[in-house]
Parts: sequence; structure tokens; C-alpha cells
Amino acid sequence: MEADKQSKQQQRERKPREKSIVISFRLSESAYAPYKEPVEKSGLARSEFFRQLFSDNTSKVVVTEKKTATEDYNQYLHLVNKISNNINQLARLLNGAEKSGNVTAQQYLTGLNNLNSIRLLLNAKLGNKE
Repeated sequence: MEADKQSKQQQRERKPREKSIVISFRLSESAYAPYKEPVEKSGLARSEFFRQLFSDNTSKVVVTEKKTATEDYNQYLHLVNKISNNINQLARLLNGAEKSGNVTAQQYLTGLNNLNSIRLLLNAKLGNKE
């Protein structure tokens, strides 16, 4: 037990801490009020928010609002995943049919072109530049 304490003490002495100065303070509700919304929107812990505020020596912290997925977005993502899965299934069936000789070269190329058209339309709607 004593050896463990000495070992931990030696580790602390050898490894200097990057953040070794502790600054702690309390604010009244009214003093904290102007910071409450920016702290929440930043997605940072309060300590990190104020650390950035003080260490950058500025009177502003850039707040980028944390984006949360809406129910519509989650449903949209679910549907896009299902569409993608169906396109992959069709492509696999088409490739298998072509390899086994069940479709002609013309039918195979038509099928690939149709799948590619669907892919391009989906990417355009999603804002992808492919």
C-alpha cells in the first residue's frame, strides 16, 4: 500500500502537468445569465468554455450551435438507407443474372444505366456533387 502511494507520487513528480494552475470561482444566477445560452449552444463543458474565453484573452467565444438530429431528419436518413440497400440488392441480382447468362448484354447495360440514373438523382437530392 505504501509502495503504491510512493509510485503514484513519483509519477506525479516526473510528469509535469500541462494545466497545473487551478482557477475556481462561483457566479450568481444574474452574473451567469449572459453566458448560459452561449455555453449550452457551444456544446462545450462550462470549464472548457470559460477556459477558451480566458486563455484566448478575448471578450468573445465563437459559438457554433450544436446540431441535433430532428425526427424528420432521422426518418429521412432511414428512408435513404433503405433506398440504398434496395439499389445494392438490384445491382447484385443484375450482376448475378448477367454472369449466369439469364439476361442479354443489352438488358444488363440498360439495368446498369437505370441504377446509375437513380444514384445520380439521389445524390443530387442529397446535395452530393458526384
